[in-house]
Amino acid sequence: MLRLSPFLAQKWHLQILRSCRKWSSKVPGPSPDLPDYKTSVDVHEHKLSRPVAKSSQQKATKRWDGLHGLKERTKDSLIPVTLKEMEESEGFQITAKELQEMGHAKLTRDDRKKRQRALDNIGVPDFLEYWRIKVAEKQLKSPTDTFCKTEITTLQVNVGLYCNQACNHCHVESSPKRQEMMSQKVAKQCIRLLANSPHVTLLDLTGGAPELCSEFRYLATEGRALARDVIVRTNLTSLLEPGQEDMAQFFASLGLNVVASLPCYSAKNVNLQRGKGVFDKSIQALLTLNELGYGKPESGLKLDLVYNPL
Repeated sequence: MLRLSPFLAQKWHLQILRSCRKWSSKVPGPSPDLPDYKTSVDVHEHKLSRPVAKSSQQKATKRWDGLHGLKERTKDSLIPVTLKEMEESEGFQITAKELQEMGHAKLTRDDRKKRQRALDNIGVPDFLEYWRIKVAEKQLKSPTDTFCKTEITTLQVNVGLYCNQACNHCHVESSPKRQEMMSQKVAKQCIRLLANSPHVTLLDLTGGAPELCSEFRYLATEGRALARDVIVRTNLTSLLEPGQEDMAQFFASLGLNVVASLPCYSAKNVNLQRGKGVFDKSIQALLTLNELGYGKPESGLKLDLVYNPL
């Protein structure tokens, strides 16, 4: 193992910082649509701040009230609150206007172009160029020497874009306003595909909020009947929507693996990212799942929490 003296380690560190600064100074200036890639590498110089609340009511929601009265606070649907926040959000208004003017397909293409320009500006090669570089470096003779197809073991199904939340980080712009949802015909075709693919051992159901799709129960039931493991990617709050009162029990009865989104352990951060009241409902849904055995040793019911940084 190579060991450096403190003097050499410090010297190398300074050289790396100078190189980073030199590289940063050569980066083209940012366009209005792109982030600033000339940020200093001196991390200690940067101070992060959160968006300032627009009203005293928003400030009041940042402090969590705790478990006392939680069930009473979470009995109503989240959808009206989400729709109201969307109407008041400048970001959502801009997106809605672009969707109306451009359409979803054109907006998606435009977003891809912006991302590609961002990668071009920092010198990241496209996939084919990168592959050719690696082939030349390793002196490979054919593509099969570089890439080998492996057996497919997971079928991930996006059942729709309808959701009771409208999260800032959602890459498919799901919300209560999105009505796109999988049809029964397509759902049956997915199950036929699964039945004829013995090497696929996992059915992964995602959304939107997958539980709010009319074909969700059919897909989950048939997937388990075919002896496949089934994952449901839930936002937790959808379990508390009217008409979903037995959904958590449905999860447990089939032994579905629950992958639940909870961006942070604090109410302040969760509500900032996902909307007012989301933290309360998430905790109540987790308590319900816990009562059914999720998250408990030897229950056989798997519960994973995942997060999206602010």
